[in-house]
Amino acid sequence: MWQHRALVGAICVFSIAMIFVDTAQLQGVQRGVANHTKRGVCTLEVPTIDLLTPEDRRNGVPHGNGSRNGYSKIDICCSGYERLPHTHLQCVPVCDGCENGNCTSPGVCECKRGYILEEGSCIPTCPIGCLNGVCTNRGQCSCNAGNELSRNGKYCLPHCTGGCGLGGKCVGPEVCACEQGFSLDPRSNKCGYHCEGGCGQGTCIAPNQCSCSPGYKIVGHTCVPDCPRGCQNGECTAPNKCSCKPGWTLDNAGSVCTPHCSQVCLNGDCIAPETCACKKGYTEAPGAIRSQKCVAHCPGGCTNGICSAPNFCICNPGYVKESKGSNVCVRRFKRSLMHLDLVPEAILNGH
Repeated sequence: MWQHRALVGAICVFSIAMIFVDTAQLQGVQRGVANHTKRGVCTLEVPTIDLLTPEDRRNGVPHGNGSRNGYSKIDICCSGYERLPHTHLQCVPVCDGCENGNCTSPGVCECKRGYILEEGSCIPTCPIGCLNGVCTNRGQCSCNAGNELSRNGKYCLPHCTGGCGLGGKCVGPEVCACEQGFSLDPRSNKCGYHCEGGCGQGTCIAPNQCSCSPGYKIVGHTCVPDCPRGCQNGECTAPNKCSCKPGWTLDNAGSVCTPHCSQVCLNGDCIAPETCACKKGYTEAPGAIRSQKCVAHCPGGCTNGICSAPNFCICNPGYVKESKGSNVCVRRFKRSLMHLDLVPEAILNGH
């Protein structure tokens, strides 16, 4: 008995709550079956447990009144209907704009007397009204300047010579309004596809979609020249044309811009216009400008000698290497009378 009371109370509460839910929120949930006793009301089966409070769930879940065990029926507004405010469950059809008319079923608007349906809206017509014109004594519209009579002869529409193009609508005499994704061409006064920033060497074929001319490629939202072989250190200024900046020279392959140094980079490489970088083992010569002259570097110096190559010394006249592989030069050895060997002067002097 308690289960029946709990279920009945839960269904009543849940039914009242559900009528506040827009039917669009029920996407993914099984649609209800039309209730033929009430217009626009559908019956939906939901899990009974969802209708119970946590307290009621402790006492078990009743079978429910649905077609399946554990499911219960509730009433909601059918698709295309919405709940009439301040009513228990009275559902009315929904129309997208039905001013001056009556929404008789979902998406169907019937205009009131003196109005005619045009593009989903009810607009006045003779003799009650004559939009953009004057209704004559014979019940016909006489259009204002810049307007023309509609095909059915019952109202006046603004006239735009040649139409308004793609995505455009004539909203006033020779005045076009463009939809989103379209823009007005001031030269032709017509709407066309709009591509933000333009397409460069291409054509706008859809909103923000460019089609590039041959030899061009899409980058971002515009068309730029294409250099398939590349254009290192330069700029692709035309299809297959690499242009170098001042101080750079295009190589024979036409794909790499190399820096130019007016003076030879002695023991170095030209890495930028008029800028040399010393090779490994070399350092900038004293007084050199932008390293255009590099000299060999010996980390430990060359005692009594000259650094002639990276970490290699040549001794001054009268000096010899202290030992093989050494960069220290000492005075030349004197000859031994017995063996004709060279004897270091330091040894002869007893040092």
